[in-house]
Order: sequence, then structure tokens, then C-alpha cells
Amino acid sequence: MQQPPPPIFPVFRSRIMCAVLTRTYVGNGEYSVGDLATAAGTDSGTMAREVARLEQAGVLASRNVGRTKLVRANDRAPFHGPLRDLITITLGPVQVLAEELADLAGVEEAAVFGSWAARMLGETGPAPIDIDLLVIGRPDRDDLHEAAARAGSRLGREVNTVVIAPLRWEADEDGFIRELRARPQVAVPIHGGDVG
Repeated sequence: MQQPPPPIFPVFRSRIMCAVLTRTYVGNGEYSVGDLATAAGTDSGTMAREVARLEQAGVLASRNVGRTKLVRANDRAPFHGPLRDLITITLGPVQVLAEELADLAGVEEAAVFGSWAARMLGETGPAPIDIDLLVIGRPDRDDLHEAAARAGSRLGREVNTVVIAPLRWEADEDGFIRELRARPQVAVPIHGGDVG
């Protein structure tokens, strides 16, 4: 008789489940089922079913506050750290920012820098509060702000942008540019470009 697979296997089985994992593991907070549904672009009933599956697998934990169910990553699970790292790499800031910046005109290159980049490159420490995004180009500032806000909503973290004109970035003449270049960076794939 064939045994069913362990319940943790379906963690990446749908777009909705990926959105829940991104919000709870990258956002590192407690969220209502309604908040998760909004972030995933679905209804509360569908989200409640996905949350129940992930709770059964031990991936998520929850508590009730009055009539509201608050959901968070299960940091007591033995696989929490490796799963958090996997989610951060595959579904986290770089992936979400690439999706949100994909159709934004004027972005030549982009990268996550600062503490998030350092953590993604293996530096130990607590998860940073916000995400720093370097954009090389001349995007419309309002469009960039909206894209960063959408990414922040999906990630459960504020996204701060620094925009540098291409000529200034290439000139490498001021201390701010040299400091940015010296800090850890993880490229966000935009039109096949890399920040370097």
C-alpha cells in the first residue's frame, strides 16, 4: 500500500499558497486571513482553506483574537529556518520586485542592497525591517513608488528606493556611489541587466 506524501510537500502548489508563504515568512508578522486574501488577490474562503492546509503541515501557526484568526510562520517547526531561507530566495524580495518592476519604463538595472542583500548572501543577523532597492535609470517616480508599494504589500515589508541616473552610476565619482557599490547587492532581473 502506497503512503501519502508528507503534508509539507504541497507548500508551493499554487500562486495563492506562494503568496501566503511570502507574506508570512518574509513579512515575519501576524496577519488575518482577510489580510492574506487581499495580498494574494483572492477571497477569504479560499485563503482560509489554504491556511488550514499549511497549518496541518506545520508550516503556519495561528491564534484567535476575538473573532479574528491571526496567522504567522510556525517558527517552532524544525524546518522553519531552511524553509524561510528557501522562500526568501525563491519567492522573496528579488522575485517580487522583478515582477513589480517588469513593465516599468525607464528602469535599466535594479538591485536589493543593504541588510536584506547581506542576509541573502549569507550574513547572519535578524531579518531587516525594510528592503532597500537600488534603481539605475530614469523611471517615472510615481510609477516606481506604486510598484514599490505593491511589492511592500506582497512582502509585508516597506520597500525604500534609491534612484541613480545611469551617467552618475557609471561615473563612480562621488562617495555615495562608491559606498553603494561596496555594499552587498543582489541583482533584480530587469530586461536581463545586472547591477555591477
